[in-house]
Amino acid sequence: MAWSASGSNLQMCEGDYGVAIPITVKGVTLDALDSVKVTIKTEKNGATVLEKTYSNVSNNTVNFSLTAAETAKLSVGTYIYVLDWYRSGTFLYNILPAATLKVVDKG
Repeated sequence: MAWSASGSNLQMCEGDYGVAIPITVKGVTLDALDSVKVTIKTEKNGATVLEKTYSNVSNNTVNFSLTAAETAKLSVGTYIYVLDWYRSGTFLYNILPAATLKVVDKG
């Protein structure tokens, strides 16, 4: 099984990396000065496992991808991820308050 999406919820196999998963932002219009920060946490209000900022937003879509080193931080389990919107480095608001990222065993 590779990456998959159901609404905002994502699923991946442990160790997968290098594949871009498009996440389309709805309800706002992002422009060239905007960036989206993806924060992955152990649970809602839990410890941050990984943060990654994307400034190459095109057509309101963030191409979410992980490196091998980033994926190594995600063991099998369920995480929460949030999306925050920034313009010229200033926080505007939270686009997505909580969705799940499930990492499954390759088994």
